[in-house]
Amino acid sequence: MAWWSGVRRWLREVFDPLPTLDPVQERQLARVEGAEPINALADRRRARVTGVIRSIAIGPRGPSATFEVELSDGSGELKAIWLGQRQILGLEPGRQLICQGLVAMDGGVRVMRDPYYELVPIGSAK
Repeated sequence: MAWWSGVRRWLREVFDPLPTLDPVQERQLARVEGAEPINALADRRRARVTGVIRSIAIGPRGPSATFEVELSDGSGELKAIWLGQRQILGLEPGRQLICQGLVAMDGGVRVMRDPYYELVPIGSAK
């Protein structure tokens, strides 16, 4: 059962949310040209946002699998959901991500379903 402790440690590292960052640090990380602050997004409108991945969840939603990412830019949070996916390489807590898509409110939470996304290279300052 020693292998199980290694699996549990890996699951904690991958899926546990990051500790809360200072909002100023998150805004500095999330600065990208053309991106809007998450707290200013309106329902049923296309938007480009950027932020830091705070947590990842994988699970079923209806009949298909989902890959969900909580994105934070210091002003608010947005959940990006990819339907039919169990993994997207490169998406991990702490990485900066740029998403474009239609914003919807789902139970008081801002959501983008199947957004176009770009990973911001590690160590790049925009």
